[in-house]
Amino acid sequence: MKDYYTYLEELQHSERTIKTNVYNIDKLKQWCKSKRTKPENLTYKQLLNYINHLKTTNQPQTINRHIWAIKHYCNYLIEQGYQTDNIADDLKIRGERKKVFHNLLTSDELEDLFYSYETDKIWKDNFYYKATAKRNKMVVGLLVYQGLLSNNFKSLEVQHVDLRKGTIYIPSTRKNAWRKLALKPWQIIELKEYIEEVRPILQDHIGTNDEKLFPLNTPQFNTILHPILKKLKTYNQKVTNNTHIRASVIVNWLGQYNIRKVQQMAGHRHISSTESYKQDNLESLHEAINQFHPLS
Repeated sequence: MKDYYTYLEELQHSERTIKTNVYNIDKLKQWCKSKRTKPENLTYKQLLNYINHLKTTNQPQTINRHIWAIKHYCNYLIEQGYQTDNIADDLKIRGERKKVFHNLLTSDELEDLFYSYETDKIWKDNFYYKATAKRNKMVVGLLVYQGLLSNNFKSLEVQHVDLRKGTIYIPSTRKNAWRKLALKPWQIIELKEYIEEVRPILQDHIGTNDEKLFPLNTPQFNTILHPILKKLKTYNQKVTNNTHIRASVIVNWLGQYNIRKVQQMAGHRHISSTESYKQDNLESLHEAINQFHPLS
């Protein structure tokens, strides 16, 4: 039978995260033993009692890490046939400080970044430089329309793009689940040209023949992403970094779709991750009201 440690390894969690989770579950087991029960028999009411026990000596952020570990442990117990429901699925302690995103980009501003990115008027009359400019525009599209992060780009392969269906498959990472997202019609057209004509030029230049959608001769995609973000800042000074663009995309999605759909589109493993962006949106709105219409 698979143990909890192996289960977390298969979810591609880091060694540090796994050890923290196992430690937190050991604490839960000790508490259960003192109450003459077992974690696999834990009821929702007992779980709330355990959380109240944690509140006596821990801050909200620490308690939420315990809850996060318990959620994974419950999923592990379900997989092993000990439980049928995850009793910790919707639990979260309020009071934990969240990062607030400021000056988020509207959907029109995000789209302007894509259309503003120049690919034709390249100062160097060189096939490779023109090819990198077109590659970069493909990256910008995936940033502003699909909300990808740097580690998503590294794992993308040509086979993940389905031009006929107009979709792109985003493999799972240590933090995010896989998802399949729709491409904009103009992305499909330009991706077809990129895959068939531009990508081979990049492969020849760096001497690689793998299946990566964006060929690299370095393990870090940031060598490509940083110059792109620097250029995007010249188009709109509100742009700060990759995370800021993704936050803008997710908040705009929340204005169009229900939260469960946005959770899937963003690749969030837990609904609470998506909810935090909903809260960020409200906080950004309050900030804007205070800035431009202060109450006297």
